[in-house]
Amino acid sequence: MKPRILMIAFACNPTGGGEHWLGWGWAEQAAKSYDVTLISWDRFAEAINHHAPATGITPVCIGVPDWVNKIGDKSGMGRWFRQIIWHRRATAVASRLHTDKPFALVHQTTFHTFRIPFRVSNLGIPAVWGPIAGGESTPPGFGAWLGRLKYAEAMRRILNRLMLARPAVQKSLRAARVIFVSNQTTLNFLPAWCRERCVIVPPNSVRGELSPPQALRAHSETQLNLLFVGNCVATRSIPLVLEALHRLPELPWRFTVVGGGSSLAQWKESAKNLGIEGRVTFTGAIPRVEVEKHYATADVFVFPALRDSGGSGLLEAMSCGLPIICCDWGGPAEMVDDSSGIKVSVADPAAAIHGFVDAITRLHQDPELRRTMGINAFKRAKENFSWSWKRKLLEETYERCLGARR
Repeated sequence: MKPRILMIAFACNPTGGGEHWLGWGWAEQAAKSYDVTLISWDRFAEAINHHAPATGITPVCIGVPDWVNKIGDKSGMGRWFRQIIWHRRATAVASRLHTDKPFALVHQTTFHTFRIPFRVSNLGIPAVWGPIAGGESTPPGFGAWLGRLKYAEAMRRILNRLMLARPAVQKSLRAARVIFVSNQTTLNFLPAWCRERCVIVPPNSVRGELSPPQALRAHSETQLNLLFVGNCVATRSIPLVLEALHRLPELPWRFTVVGGGSSLAQWKESAKNLGIEGRVTFTGAIPRVEVEKHYATADVFVFPALRDSGGSGLLEAMSCGLPIICCDWGGPAEMVDDSSGIKVSVADPAAAIHGFVDAITRLHQDPELRRTMGINAFKRAKENFSWSWKRKLLEETYERCLGARR
């Protein structure tokens, strides 16, 4: 008989993207070897219930009052409040299920942050938490490039310390037998006394089996097609790239920004003020099939995140065999190595802009380097960010916990 595993994933949607898709992925992989009961948010209950029978997952979708959802849909603090309320309800449901028929292990996978306590770790069985992130912060000196968000970012650093000291978070860190941590930055942020139980596990994963990358095609030796895909928020700092491109008027380039978000209007205004709006395309949010077309026609993927635990768009680009230009900071800097991309210093804004200028120029002038880096990016995505690798880690972790319990 397969051991019974309880999985907690607020963000979970088998047809969604980002953390919602990853929440489903962890449950799907665990269900290949274990009897998995999945407690998740009822907003995506239809998709979960539709896909669950084929995987053997037993879904339990629970919600929150309508007024909590309304608050959660309006702001970041509202979303955090909704998650807290949901996890309290999930704890009560989990306790009841465990009393009726005991589980062997519990694992909370999403959201990927330490700020939401692992309340279900109190069932008296081995508990696995993560991957968790949240220890990342923007590098000093970049406030002017964050717009109005610079004050929120400064407050976030203070709040992170306060949240880490919360009794519920401290209790969760102590209760977890194993903690999956998204990156070295968050690992260094967590208390030293829990780090020996931590394992670095990149949060992002490739979708399905990877086919030969687009990097094998013949790249253009004239126009360089640059691409960004992701949420258009201030911490992604696209204006740094726009400033770098402004300094390359003679270089034949085009830059496409795919995605929607709160900073999109500001980015468009920045391109206009720099006089390069005719060479920059902002698509807004578009269907998935259209996004894939942009990956297929790009030469280089640019990901200038100043605070990120990873980046699903970054990994998708690597999976498509695109060389990467990213900041040498946070999760992206760990996902990309020197063979698969160019990492730009964030010592200060001037150094970052200069770094983007040099990286773009270098990859334009050397098509063979673009091709080689693209192939290496594909290999790195396949070898280090596949679900098969994560399933192996998951099973080894569960068996170690269950074996110790026996």
